[in-house]
Amino acid sequence: MQKTYPYVLVPGMAGWGDTSALNKVLPYWGFSHFDMAKVLNARGHETHAASVAPLGSAWDRACELYAQLMGGRVDYGKAHSEKFGHARYGVTYDKPLFEGWSAEKKVNLICHSFGGVTARMMSYLLAQGDKAEQEATGDGTLSPLFEGGHTGMVFSLTTLTSPHNGTDLQFAIPKPISKTVQDTYYLINWVVPNTPFKKLYDVQLGHFGIGCGESFLNAREMRHFYESEDNVFFDVGVDGSMRINHRICAQDDVYYFSFPVCGTEENKKGNQKPKQIFPMLHLFSDGLGSYTATTQDGYVVDNTWKSNDGVVNTVSAEAPATEPSRLYDPDHVEKGVWNIMPTIVGDHGTVVGWTAKKRDAMPIICKQVARIDALSKKECE
Repeated sequence: MQKTYPYVLVPGMAGWGDTSALNKVLPYWGFSHFDMAKVLNARGHETHAASVAPLGSAWDRACELYAQLMGGRVDYGKAHSEKFGHARYGVTYDKPLFEGWSAEKKVNLICHSFGGVTARMMSYLLAQGDKAEQEATGDGTLSPLFEGGHTGMVFSLTTLTSPHNGTDLQFAIPKPISKTVQDTYYLINWVVPNTPFKKLYDVQLGHFGIGCGESFLNAREMRHFYESEDNVFFDVGVDGSMRINHRICAQDDVYYFSFPVCGTEENKKGNQKPKQIFPMLHLFSDGLGSYTATTQDGYVVDNTWKSNDGVVNTVSAEAPATEPSRLYDPDHVEKGVWNIMPTIVGDHGTVVGWTAKKRDAMPIICKQVARIDALSKKECE
C-alpha cells in the first residue's frame, strides 16, 4: 500500500488552476515567484491545481471539484439547479485530475481562502450526501456526490486563511468601494466569456448561460447570477457562511488543519491598523479593523473580529464556529477536529506567494505537506 497520497490545491475566490491558460504564465499558487504544484511534484509529491468557478458558490464549486477529481460531467444536482434557476449539468472532464481517487488512494486538499469552504462542502457531501437531491432525483441519475456513504476518500483538509465564519469586508469598507469591487468582478465575468480571453481565464458560469451566446454579453444571465444567492458574494458573508456551517460538519475520518493570518496591530483607539499588509489592501484592512455590528441573521461581529489579513478576519480563519477545534499540538493530532496552526504574520496573499517573497510562502506549504505525509505513513504502517 502506498504511504503518501496525492495533493490537490484548491484556489479561492477569483482563482484559477491547471485548466486555465493563465496558470501557465502566472500560477495562482506562487504567482510570479514560483509554481507550488511544480515545486511539490519535483520533491516527489504528486500535486495538481484544481480549477473551479472563480465566483461560484461553495456548492457549485464543490460539484466542479468533485467532477475534476473523478472525471466526467459536472452535476450541480436537480434540486439545487431548479432552486437557483440554472442548468443542472456543466462542463465535462474527459479524464480525472489524477487516476484512481478512492478510499485506497485518498486525496489531501490544500486550500486558499474560499477554496477551504469549497473543499469542506465537497468532503461533507461525499460522506453524508444530500437529502433534498436524493428526494428530487428518482430517475436513477443521482450523482454519487449526493448519495452519501463515500467515506475515506479525503485524508486531510488544510485551509490557508479561509473565511470559515465569513468575512464582513463588503460591509466594513465604504459602500462606493465595495460596489466598485463587485462591479469590477461583474464586468470581467460579463465580458470575458464572449471574447478570446475565455481560454486565458474561464469564469466557468456556463450553467447560468453565461458565455453561451444566449443574449448580448449575457446581461440578463449575469443579473440573474448576482441576484440568485448562488454565488461567492453571498456565501462569503457572515450570514451566508454561518448558514453553510449549520448545514455541514467536520468528518470523523479527515484530518483538519487551519492557518490563520494576521497583518494588523492595535492602535490607541482599540482598532486594528495595517502593519504587515500589502499597500493595496490597506483600505480593506482599515475597514475590517474598525468594524463591529450585528448581522441580519443576528450574528455578532465584535472586537475579536478586528484583526485581519486585509481580506479575511483572523478569527474567522481559525475554524468553523460550529465544529470542534484546538490549538495544534504535534503530539496530539486527531481526525475530525480542527488543528489551529500558529497565526502567520502577513496578508491574504502571503500564504500563496502573491505579496511575499519565495522564502516566505513556500516553506509554509512544504512543511505542512511534510506533516501530512508523516501522518499518512504512520497510518499505513
